[in-house]
Amino acid sequence: RLRQGSYLLGHPSLLILKSGMALNLSENVLKAGLAAGALVVLFGIISIITVLASIKTLGPEDQVVVHYLDGKDVVNGPCIKVFNPFREKTERHAIKIGNLEYIRIKDTLNGGVRMVAGHAKVFLGAYEEIDGIEEKIVVKKDEYIRLVDRVSGVERVVRGAESIVPGAWEVSEDGVQQASFVNEETAIIILNKEDGSKRLYDTAGPYFPQKYEVVVGTTERIRVLPHETMVVRDAFGRYIIHSGAGGGSNDGTSFFLKPFEELVEMDWSTFSEPPEGDLQVVSTQKVSRIDMRARKVFYQYDVRTNDNVALRIEGTIFWKIVDVSKMINTTADPTGDVWYKARSALISAVSKVDLETFMKSFNPLIQTAFLAQAGDGFYTRRGVSVDSMEVTKYDCTDEETATTLQEIIEETTNRINMLQAQKSQNDVAAAKLTADIDLENERTTLILTQSKNQKLEASRIGEAEGTQLAKSATTFLDGLNTSLPDLDQRIELYKMHKQLENQNTRTKFIAGGKSTLFLTPGDMNLAMNSNEL
Repeated sequence: RLRQGSYLLGHPSLLILKSGMALNLSENVLKAGLAAGALVVLFGIISIITVLASIKTLGPEDQVVVHYLDGKDVVNGPCIKVFNPFREKTERHAIKIGNLEYIRIKDTLNGGVRMVAGHAKVFLGAYEEIDGIEEKIVVKKDEYIRLVDRVSGVERVVRGAESIVPGAWEVSEDGVQQASFVNEETAIIILNKEDGSKRLYDTAGPYFPQKYEVVVGTTERIRVLPHETMVVRDAFGRYIIHSGAGGGSNDGTSFFLKPFEELVEMDWSTFSEPPEGDLQVVSTQKVSRIDMRARKVFYQYDVRTNDNVALRIEGTIFWKIVDVSKMINTTADPTGDVWYKARSALISAVSKVDLETFMKSFNPLIQTAFLAQAGDGFYTRRGVSVDSMEVTKYDCTDEETATTLQEIIEETTNRINMLQAQKSQNDVAAAKLTADIDLENERTTLILTQSKNQKLEASRIGEAEGTQLAKSATTFLDGLNTSLPDLDQRIELYKMHKQLENQNTRTKFIAGGKSTLFLTPGDMNLAMNSNEL
């Protein structure tokens, strides 16, 4: 409906409602055309200005985020770009990170995360934002780091030397860890969390675990001396024997306990040396190192003879382990077995004799009992051998009997001492007699030798004097050969010469000495005989 005097611009005709208004309408149209042209020119100018203003030059580090009705987009420099002037735009710059850094970028549209390691220049995506700039994880040569993906649960281990950028969802609960060092004396136990198994690692040097492996403990090397043996029980209950003499050398052996292995520790009985006048103390001790050398165990047994005399016998048993395998499978207390077995044998042997017989022959009796019980297989089945059994002391437990026995022992001891003293005296006398005999024999030999030497010397002297006398006589007789041709007269004259010479010698000895000369009348007559002058 149109009111009177109004007009309507339609498509495409101009309706003139009243004929009287035609002139005014033409003027209006002209004005409208002029106005429209002015508007077009103005719009063109504005459009040119808008287009020129929408041209953007982006540098190498520039970025523009354009917001559309259905989302966002980014334009990264360097470039020259004409942007829609009617769209919202956000300008930002690229992110620079150094060699020791990395950046964590989060996508706000889908929740994704990406990691970018430096050195780098990073342009964010349309929906990305910085979730943090961190320093790279530096792992030294003797270090490692364990990273776990929180999404998948996958684990990885990175060993040094390296700088690490973790994955988008990777975390390290323990951070950088020091490698475990293994040497000759120390090994480590490793648990595999994937299958639950454990293993021993004993290679010298640093150890870097693999994925899903962790070090759960360390173990020290166990050294076994040449005279020792140790027993180990494995996870299946089997015994493993480590002998120090197994290699045939004097250096012993050594080993590490593997996972699920343990040293076998036994409770062995111990029997103290009986104190004077008191009872033996029986206790137990933990034994894991088995000494293969000969052992000594003290015993104190209460026995009774067949005439009902109670005795307390003390002594020692020497025994040793010869087969550890038999021992460990048969008994847990070999010391106690030896002690109680010996007691049984000794009680049985003593109960068959009376006190007098025991006192006279207790050593043979003990040895007989020892040999009887040593050969019955009891010790062989237990891997031990008993070398000897000795009695060091026995007493009566009854005071009255003990007093009587003590008197007997004292009397016996005195008799033995007296016999020993007499024997010693006899031995001394016999030794003296033997020495005297030997001395006299030597003297006889000396006298005979001296006599022989004197005879020999006299013979030599006599021969020399005889030779001299013969030469003297010959010279004397030959010298008178002319004046006294008769040989008999020369001989008589020589005899008289020698008699006078002997007489002069005796007179000289008598005159020169202090002796007194006694002469009989006969000697005087002989001395005064003219035939001798």
